[in-house]
Amino acid sequence: MSTPNVAFAPAELGDVEAIAAMADAISRRHYLPDVLSEAELACFGPLAYAPEVLSAQMQAGVRFEWILLEGLRVGFLAYAERDGGERLNLGKLYLDPSCHGQGIGQVALRRVQTIAEQQGVREVYLYVFRKNNKALRAYLRAGFVIDRAEVTPCYNGFCFDDYVMVYRLADDKR
Repeated sequence: MSTPNVAFAPAELGDVEAIAAMADAISRRHYLPDVLSEAELACFGPLAYAPEVLSAQMQAGVRFEWILLEGLRVGFLAYAERDGGERLNLGKLYLDPSCHGQGIGQVALRRVQTIAEQQGVREVYLYVFRKNNKALRAYLRAGFVIDRAEVTPCYNGFCFDDYVMVYRLADDKR
């Protein structure tokens, strides 16, 4: 498979409405009904993707980037240093399902791993829904491992039922 023409561009505060809309559209196409129910999506979506939530995250230092394919926005990612710069949290990686299986997600993951290396962090970590088998396979292919399962109560009786996955950078790369 040839490497797709993928680029990354910073997302700004003025992009939060577009990010929220993209997150909702991708979530509906990817999560329903196998990963989340409609009720779960209605619960979780506003917690993570309301424009005011995204704005607050950006203002707190979370870096958002658009994933571009041939210059068109096909997804986004968000990441931030944690634990005094020891770890990088990949908080969001959303890619339009029509782009799955083309290597674009792997390019995005390599970008995050490269950023981690450049910043000298020891690991990248993320949370992924346990039922999100497609994402789990992609993360495992990129060298992430399952560190632990974690269930976090939300509200209305729902819980985030996740795996915490980590990618550990080799000591000689830091």
